[in-house]
Amino acid sequence: MHSVLYKYLMKRLVYLLGVVFVSLGLGIAACEPLAPTPNSQAVIVITNTPTAVVVSVTPLLSTPLPSPVTPTATFLASISTARPTMTPTPTVLPSEGENNADLPPCEATEGLSFDSAFESIIAGEPIRYRIYLPPCFYETGRRYPYVILLHGSSYNYTQWDEEVGIVDALESALQDKDNAIAPMVLIMPDGGVLQELNDYTNGPLWEQVILTELIPYIESSFCVWNAPEGRAIGGISRGGFWAVSIGLRNPSLFTSIGGHSPAFFEDNAPPEYNPLALADVVTTPLDVRIYLDIARSDVGVANFSRFVSILSGRNIPHIAEVSPSGDHTDSYWASQVENYLRFYSEPWPTDPAALPSCFS
Repeated sequence: MHSVLYKYLMKRLVYLLGVVFVSLGLGIAACEPLAPTPNSQAVIVITNTPTAVVVSVTPLLSTPLPSPVTPTATFLASISTARPTMTPTPTVLPSEGENNADLPPCEATEGLSFDSAFESIIAGEPIRYRIYLPPCFYETGRRYPYVILLHGSSYNYTQWDEEVGIVDALESALQDKDNAIAPMVLIMPDGGVLQELNDYTNGPLWEQVILTELIPYIESSFCVWNAPEGRAIGGISRGGFWAVSIGLRNPSLFTSIGGHSPAFFEDNAPPEYNPLALADVVTTPLDVRIYLDIARSDVGVANFSRFVSILSGRNIPHIAEVSPSGDHTDSYWASQVENYLRFYSEPWPTDPAALPSCFS
């Protein structure tokens, strides 16, 4: 009898220990961070592209998307630290339903900027981008608004940061408590050859990459404001053409559109994509904010003025500024970059506590 009782007790002990270890395993698995950071675990995949290393990151937070935006790509992320002086802050996120007031205060004064890439089915190659996350992005558990910033011809995804200085300008503005600006995420994708093409019928479109690949990727990988109220799009020169074209063709997807020295020419797009024609036919009232600027000596000022006249004639609200100085140069855009940031910031709260929750 003692032998039978002993065997029974040993079997129960083994069973209980198994339950404990399974529970611990599930608890650890539940502690994954909300979005990829440069320190996230990743699988490294060597490609034959010039960028060499691409890291596959599985999105850890799925977010609903507006119906017109449908993901079509398999995404890869290649992470490298673009601002070596920055150290990623630890991911401290509330559990669902937890009051953010109970979180430890975040004292960070610098954001995080790094380069990544996703594999574009439309382009047939990885699309690199630079992303800037504002201070305390991971600590607040809030969905931050974001701006997609498109670069000009002959540039790449680094133009907005390295030539125009938008990241430094935003960091400085965020420290100015007397003239508050909304904390926001900046997305700077590389247009490559695709954004230069004028073929709108027989090949891939940069617009398709932005709408059906970039936006779903960003909104499933990072805790950003995944609604039209939290999205803006802007661009410089050729990027300004694309930003205004995409914005006017899809005004329900964005809260703001920015065209900075936009390259508006009649021969670089058919009417259904050309802002000069779209301004004449877009449905009004147009529920999207529009900001346009250019230097008086810019070669594109005539078509800029023509576009602005069409908007005015149709009573479409907009801001249009012609600078008496400057030209079609990085130094001009750098001199205006704080104005751009404050335009994009205007409809968004300056206090992160007023932003939507990552869990809603």
